[in-house]
Amino acid sequence: MKIFLKYTCIAALTISLWSCKKDDDVEVIPVRERQEVYNENISNIEAFLKSTSITVENENNVTFDSIAEGNPNTIWNQTLYPLQYIEIKNDSRTTNKVDGLINDPVTYKLYYLVINEGGGDSPITIDNVFTKYTGFTLNHNIFDKNDTGFWSGFPETSYTPTSVISGYRQILTKIKTATSITENPDGTLQYNNPGRVIVFIPSGLGYFNSAQTNIPGYSPIIFDITLVSRVHADHDNDGLLSIYEDVNGNGDYWDDDTDNDGTPNFLDLDDDGDGYTTREEITYEIEEGGVMISKLYDFEDIPNCDNGTVKKHLDKNCH
Repeated sequence: MKIFLKYTCIAALTISLWSCKKDDDVEVIPVRERQEVYNENISNIEAFLKSTSITVENENNVTFDSIAEGNPNTIWNQTLYPLQYIEIKNDSRTTNKVDGLINDPVTYKLYYLVINEGGGDSPITIDNVFTKYTGFTLNHNIFDKNDTGFWSGFPETSYTPTSVISGYRQILTKIKTATSITENPDGTLQYNNPGRVIVFIPSGLGYFNSAQTNIPGYSPIIFDITLVSRVHADHDNDGLLSIYEDVNGNGDYWDDDTDNDGTPNFLDLDDDGDGYTTREEITYEIEEGGVMISKLYDFEDIPNCDNGTVKKHLDKNCH
């Protein structure tokens, strides 16, 4: 516990850093059609992969060098860290309502290299995660670096940390957290066997038309990311971890809206819309040492209503 208390304090200090969010002072250029931009971006990314070598050094330090296309040492051809890709959709939101998904028809190919799988757990995209990173443009320049680490979460709420771009967030599911975290004699923390991935992100999963410091609008970017830890979040602070609010079990936390009020359960303080908060409905009283105290049910132990088939916080006929 001592380690994780210290760990949290360090994270709180770093939360105000850039953390892959948009700069406050950005140049917004005219919006282009997303598929057209993606077609250009993926062509540029693949050309980069076929004409560039990579030298992997210590944590979040790599070197890129231009070499002839067809060379066996290009990122495209080398086999030490096999080049992989996933095809994903942009999961960014315009609002945190059920229908708030960004209007983006593109299916994105996200190329990546797993440098180290990690020995812990893989996060889901709505977990809070602690990561370090170095960010590069395709001309090999570093545009930002964070060696200290920071917490991020999705979606961002008053109970969760700052959010990051979609490409950064979604690639973390392909690696795992550190096996363990130990404290050195000088009080610093050592992360043992953390996951590490290098990802090549089209601008549609990044900053798109919003130019950032040292990143022109519509530019693909590269992140070298180390994943240290992840924590399941309670986005609405209703006493239930958000992982337990995927009622239909399909892995999409945005389409579970028991009371049909437009707010998904994992962001809704009153899931069934009966006027009693979820926290109230999963609280019970117990006597300990002659004193009555309030506790929250573990998810598995939340009771159903009498003769009901769902847990009481999801049944508006039960308080």
